[in-house]
Amino acid sequence: MHRLWGGDLIGMTAMPEAKLAREAEMSYALLALVTDYDCWRSKPATAAGEVEKSKDELLKEIIGNLAAGTQNAMEVIRRAIRLLAERREQLPPSPAQSALKLGIWSDKARIDPEKVKRLGPLWMKYF
Repeated sequence: MHRLWGGDLIGMTAMPEAKLAREAEMSYALLALVTDYDCWRSKPATAAGEVEKSKDELLKEIIGNLAAGTQNAMEVIRRAIRLLAERREQLPPSPAQSALKLGIWSDKARIDPEKVKRLGPLWMKYF
């Protein structure tokens, strides 16, 4: 299916986090780590003429890719934090910070006060 759509990779876990961050009006960015470069191939061999790898070899390769990707991701995060701190005054306002502005359509007077209090950290500025 993903090949038919023209996709090059499959992200398996980003959607729940992105939705929850949006509901909490948190700016969100995804940094994906590729761990299995072989998953898209129709045949197990990694290239013409290469011998098929055992499951243990594939797992070792995936873990190695994860370790390398994690090191790269941590460096990207460190640099991004440094740049964000240095250029904080240049950052535009994030639309995520007002994502709930039009999200509460109910008559606010009819919403249970206990629920308002419980969810206050998320939506109090709209009450």
